[in-house]
Amino acid sequence: MKKTKKIVGIITLVGILVLAIAGCGKEEEVLKVGMELKYPPFETVDEEGNPTGASVRLAEALGEYLDMKVEIIDTPYPSLIPALESGSIDIIISSMTITAARQEIVDFSDPYTTSQLMMLAHKDSKVKSPADLNDPEVIIASKSGTIGALWAAANAPLAQVLTLDEEVTAVLEVAQGNADVFIYDPLSIIRHQENYPDTTVAILEPLPNTQGWGIALRKGEDDEFKQQLNDFIQEAKTDGTYDAIRAEFLEDKIKEFEDQGLDFFF
Repeated sequence: MKKTKKIVGIITLVGILVLAIAGCGKEEEVLKVGMELKYPPFETVDEEGNPTGASVRLAEALGEYLDMKVEIIDTPYPSLIPALESGSIDIIISSMTITAARQEIVDFSDPYTTSQLMMLAHKDSKVKSPADLNDPEVIIASKSGTIGALWAAANAPLAQVLTLDEEVTAVLEVAQGNADVFIYDPLSIIRHQENYPDTTVAILEPLPNTQGWGIALRKGEDDEFKQQLNDFIQEAKTDGTYDAIRAEFLEDKIKEFEDQGLDFFF
């Protein structure tokens, strides 16, 4: 009887060891998050070239929530949605504004910010408010694939849209008077106006027909996954995740908004 118990004990121990070894060899599921790392303080790199910023921290928090390892895939902004469609990335967290045009191609989570669109205008431009944009004489400079270009196409079809590959180039066109306005989020508009204070003005009147930033996922993705994203966003706003991100990356930006009389959007 003692021998039988000893054999059973050995078999049990071996079974436990086998399961432990198998568990150690199990690969952690990876969540590939696409973002263009050219938009500090949300998506950028540190001195060693590692992804960092508010969006990166949000992605990492999402990975912890889903019990998945996060891999940040640096992707040019115009290529983000094609990369999502092809399966090269699983989701997009890249300060991407939810629009009707984009919703025809991809699905979005609930907004995780309330960011609106505003304008940087040349000081001598005829554009003084969003109502002035839909005019054949108005030139709107925008970065390819961004919300500025999409908004202009949908809301100011009479205007001339100058599409450029880089944000800084589009801004320079306005600063030099070659374009009337540059459309983007208020954080960028304030920063660019500070860079060109003599030739530009910030028009901090929100443009109509926009929503906040959302997490993009493939069209028709599992509804359960989308619900997980929405649950995470709701929880992150109340469990201290957003507070920690603001404290690490956004304190000076919050002050800039307060100085302009604006509510911060993150």
